[in-house]
Amino acid sequence: MKQVWRKQKPRTPGFIRAFTMETPLGDVLEAEFNFHERLVRLAVEIKEEKGRMYGATVKNGTVQAEKDITSGRAYPVFRKIWPFREYFSTLPDKDMLACIGGAYEIYPPFVPDAQEKGRSSRLPLESALFPSTRYDSIFGIVRETRFQRWRRERREAREARGSLWLRFKRRVWGDLQDICMGVGFGCLVYYLYYDYVVLGLTLGILGMAAGLLDFLVRKRSVLMTKVLSFLSFGSYFFYNGYVYF
Repeated sequence: MKQVWRKQKPRTPGFIRAFTMETPLGDVLEAEFNFHERLVRLAVEIKEEKGRMYGATVKNGTVQAEKDITSGRAYPVFRKIWPFREYFSTLPDKDMLACIGGAYEIYPPFVPDAQEKGRSSRLPLESALFPSTRYDSIFGIVRETRFQRWRRERREAREARGSLWLRFKRRVWGDLQDICMGVGFGCLVYYLYYDYVVLGLTLGILGMAAGLLDFLVRKRSVLMTKVLSFLSFGSYFFYNGYVYF
């Protein structure tokens, strides 16, 4: 195909590689890759539907989510992405194609070797993803060692997480909101009941709620310092209220 995938800056946080292509009919295709989570995000903007966009998230060959991006609602997009399977098969990233794993019938392109150019049969997907290394020494092919692959995976995982300052900016507002909400709610409970025992129980419950909010709603790691602070202050007030008051 004459159309060429072009690199672009990923739009979705956590994704480190992104490619885009415009088909001859004016449709726009996008693919993003999250190496750390092994996720691939596919999106198509169909010109005939006045630029309506559809997207899907794939992990190791399994479709995780499908949606109509324009409306923001869940929507089955197989018939929207499947017609572009040959374009997506030419993505210049073997790891991305391996994670797609045949979803929407998207497979890596078959590249026959010199002895099999006259054959029309297609090799299995495993042969395309894991080529033989028998003749590497003859042709001077140097492949990635396990240590090099480990270093590359660590580097890409570090790039996906971002720098310390970037991670701080991502979550500082959410954590500040939790702390302010906890302090405000704790003060309200104390002025309503004037009871350290009730205040301690409230702070403990707020600490566990803050951890669940990070894990279940915000989909990120729990800040244990915040949770333990709520639990520590809650234990302190509960102990003093139970023993001395």
